[in-house]
Amino acid sequence: MPISDKHSEISRLIAAFETEAQKFHPTVFTLEYLTPPSYAFSRPIEPKKHHGIMLWQFYGTLDGEQDAARLAQAAASGQVILGLPGAELTCMGIVEGEGYELFVRMAVRAGSLFDEREAAEIKLQLSRELTDAARAREPGRKVVTTTNSNPLAIWLNYLLYHLSQTNPGRERSKRIEPDPFSLSLLALERLKSTSALSKMEPAIKTLSDQRFQIALSFSGDHRPLVASVARSLQDRLGKAAVFYDQDHKAQLARPNMDLLLQGVYRNQTDLLVVFLSAQYAARDWCGLEWRTIRDLIKSRQSDRVMLVRLDDSPIAGLLSIDGYLDAKNMNPHELADQILQRAPK
Repeated sequence: MPISDKHSEISRLIAAFETEAQKFHPTVFTLEYLTPPSYAFSRPIEPKKHHGIMLWQFYGTLDGEQDAARLAQAAASGQVILGLPGAELTCMGIVEGEGYELFVRMAVRAGSLFDEREAAEIKLQLSRELTDAARAREPGRKVVTTTNSNPLAIWLNYLLYHLSQTNPGRERSKRIEPDPFSLSLLALERLKSTSALSKMEPAIKTLSDQRFQIALSFSGDHRPLVASVARSLQDRLGKAAVFYDQDHKAQLARPNMDLLLQGVYRNQTDLLVVFLSAQYAARDWCGLEWRTIRDLIKSRQSDRVMLVRLDDSPIAGLLSIDGYLDAKNMNPHELADQILQRAPK
């Protein structure tokens, strides 16, 4: 059964990974690139506190029968290192930390989502990126690679493809960000929305490096309204221009989420739109965001702030002389129109 027919299973996995990502398990996913003759890891890896699996191997390039015979001899006599012998480069995926066993179980479920054709497509995409890089170095030569068919390896390889992290650089070890729970959540949400194997959008991949025209601060009680406003704005400005938290759930699933949000609101946004209400005044997270907004006003950057009132509740720090948009009788499209009038050109 293809991915397009597995929305209910994907939804269950999204809920599971979202729950675990919010618990902030100290778990990391790293790659180790092993080369002959020693096939040594770049660092000590503590026994019984990690799970390692071969993801792919690059055997080399061939140019005629002599090279083919050499490769066959190496495969027959070489040292077996968690895969087939004789490879010039072996990529190992290492999951470490307190949550590694839980992640491995969940990742096996995620890898099992793909049917035989889709698993083959993941392997093909991975091999294509490896072979293209090798052919660019040595045109005209045949490239030999292999990938692991284990469901865990399939999922980890899909995450690497999703992140465009297939080809190694000069490093012998590479840490993959974000953490594996959050990264899996992001990949599953993408799978559910597209029903296709795809790469991550750059705007999602590097939240802390993005610049937004508009960012929205609000209480979750008003999410249906704000979600509609966000989509209306994104339809006209582009998705990457508008910061709406649900578009970045995996990136925000971390202990220092407040600092990340403050960075987005304080330094990465041209216009910050604040939906004020009784619920906004009562929520702890909104209180943290409101401090950032007040600091912008204090530092004479009030032109970067647009206040939208959803009710007449008192808001600490808001004065009667402060201007705002009264949205009590406006629909999402009308709100978006008004916000666009303040958006930087």
